[in-house]
Amino acid sequence: EVPRRFVQFLAGDDGKPFEQGSGRLELAQRISSPQNPLTARVMVNRVWMEHFGSAIVRTPGDFGLRSEPPTHPQLLDYLAAQFVEEGWSLKKLHRRIVLSSAYQQSSADRPECHAVDSDNRLLWRANRRRIDFEALRDSLLAAAGRLDTKLNGRSIDIWAQPYSTRRSVYAFIDRQDLPGVFRVFDFSSPDVSTPQRPQTTVPQQALFMMNSPFVVEQAKGLAARSEVTAAADAPAKAQALYRAALAREATADEVQLATQFVAAVESQPGEAAGALDPWQRCAQALLMTNEFLFVD
Repeated sequence: EVPRRFVQFLAGDDGKPFEQGSGRLELAQRISSPQNPLTARVMVNRVWMEHFGSAIVRTPGDFGLRSEPPTHPQLLDYLAAQFVEEGWSLKKLHRRIVLSSAYQQSSADRPECHAVDSDNRLLWRANRRRIDFEALRDSLLAAAGRLDTKLNGRSIDIWAQPYSTRRSVYAFIDRQDLPGVFRVFDFSSPDVSTPQRPQTTVPQQALFMMNSPFVVEQAKGLAARSEVTAAADAPAKAQALYRAALAREATADEVQLATQFVAAVESQPGEAAGALDPWQRCAQALLMTNEFLFVD
């Protein structure tokens, strides 16, 4: 028989067996002990990965000899030490990262840096990243002015009609019947631990944005927002759509393209019953742009 004890590989040969009940409490205490640097490093590495799109150790589920070495080992050790000293506070860790000059960089290319470090391992710019599916769904609802931001409550089926406006964090996940749209957008398997989601670009993702009844419904909601419907003329409507969807003013060229697009749709005869009107189509086109789908 082997007595319950901490992992010998980490504790060494002198690790004492656990003595309190099942040993679960002692195991948790050893995992979160300041003398165990692995836990803090793994946590810091994953938080960094969510902010930057790539981790300091590029294999967040493997810190062993077969994994890639950290790109910034001193940074990883510093953040891990600060994390422990500040009481394992995730809020303070997030604050420290997002207030850094590295995080606040633009994603614009710099040819002189690209020539030296094309993979951006030295963090000379921000990584351009596609938002995950949960954030995409919430962003669509927010653009339409329909997002329900209240906290707490039971999980809900977000694909049952009429569509719920609750945030995606409250989505009901059935392990035995995961909706296909989740798999299309690289949703993590609920059956296994997934340290990092895959990143795929497949036609079904674009088809979802073009044809999904949910997206169409949000495009109608965006076009029906009061600031859009109250606009005096076509250029003003275009500006209102850009402000609501992309949180910025449209350029003169963008306003011209939007008004030309609407005019072209209005001139097309024989539209099918129930089809989107010209401004709703313009709204959906904005929701399909890379600017809406990516963190730049």
